Amino acid sequence: MNVKIVFDQSSTANVDVEKTVNEFLNKIETLEISQGNKIIIHQDGVEKSYYIRCCLLGKKAAPLTDLNARLIPESSDSFRANRGLLTKNKTFQRMSQDAVSGREFNDIIVEYNNSYSPENPLKVWGGQHRSKAIQLALEKGTSKYHGFRVYFCLTKEQRSALALVSNTNINVSNDLFDRQLEETLIGPHLRKWCERVGLLAENEDFPDAKSHAERVTTQLARTFVVNFFLGKERRSKLSAEELDKNFYEPYLCQSGSGVLDEQYSAIVKSRGVDLWKDKGLEEAGKAFAQLTKAQSESIRESKINRKGFRTKALTLSVLPAWAYVAGLLQLDPSRLMVHLSVPKAAKGAPDPLNAEEMSQYKHTEDPPTYRGLGNRSSMMDRQRMAQVFLARSLNSEATFDRKLIDKGVSTLRGLKNLSVGYTS
Repeated sequence: MNVKIVFDQSSTANVDVEKTVNEFLNKIETLEISQGNKIIIHQDGVEKSYYIRCCLLGKKAAPLTDLNARLIPESSDSFRANRGLLTKNKTFQRMSQDAVSGREFNDIIVEYNNSYSPENPLKVWGGQHRSKAIQLALEKGTSKYHGFRVYFCLTKEQRSALALVSNTNINVSNDLFDRQLEETLIGPHLRKWCERVGLLAENEDFPDAKSHAERVTTQLARTFVVNFFLGKERRSKLSAEELDKNFYEPYLCQSGSGVLDEQYSAIVKSRGVDLWKDKGLEEAGKAFAQLTKAQSESIRESKINRKGFRTKALTLSVLPAWAYVAGLLQLDPSRLMVHLSVPKAAKGAPDPLNAEEMSQYKHTEDPPTYRGLGNRSSMMDRQRMAQVFLARSLNSEATFDRKLIDKGVSTLRGLKNLSVGYTS
């Protein structure tokens, strides 16, 4: 095929890209080629990635699209990076009806890559729902031309950036961005660790939106790892007598910033692959997985079956505090054993964390607007939860009743007052 391919005036010519574009055009029929038009190769001004714009007929494109694109093509451990399809959503159902009626879609973003699943070389990064609608329309006999932006010869960094940009809209959560960044920059280690300890099921990925799933997110998994080591490091500088005479600051990893959290990045870099083999961390992870399971199951079987209560262990103040205390108690085996065990339910409560009591809790000096312990992600709530877990570790028979909660919160207040000294 004699195809005229040119780079636009702001693009740098690239022999490999031109060769791959030629390969694409020889294998996949485009409207432009059938009309004898020239093909223009564009280059993104920020990431320097190359792409062309073209129109593909539904019956040609649909069998070739891959909705499970990998951020790392050469790794079979790399999971899909896009958000899950919301096929029951009314907007998608309307989109599918429109596709059957002949609606033409535009700016579907794909990468031409046959290094894996070569039968589906068009890896979809933007427009998953439109691509699915085109496939469903074809099943009902409708095939129209649709506009595609096809990328070529992407690097790992360019692919990650494309995935992020393609999914940037108000309907996409930070959880998806976190998952993509983790897979690209760190690899599958965090996910595989979560599988091993039971925080994720085998071959299960982090959710792309925590509101749609009751399992650990990328942010929460990172937060767990960071706090375990922060607690362990802090304890190494304290004597046994000092352990209960200090208050602590569990850390919450950033989410959705487009940049890897600094604390998490530093720990991963400093510890390398040995991080994921740490026996103390693994023991803590397995124990926390048991707690989340027990909490969820006990609430499901109760009369107060509410999602917020089922996932109490996974809140942004409970999980960091629990993991921090697990690290803090590494040199105190008897207290660690208590902490790692699932608490007995308090009298009258169905669940080990007594979520209903925690949700109603207010200290005497809390403002009327305080929404209960363990509901917020603030440092104060994380500190409070750490003191409650520390208090519980002193007594294997302790339950999460009002008395224990009050003891932890009041202890924190006292320790803070002592830290600033007496005031007139």
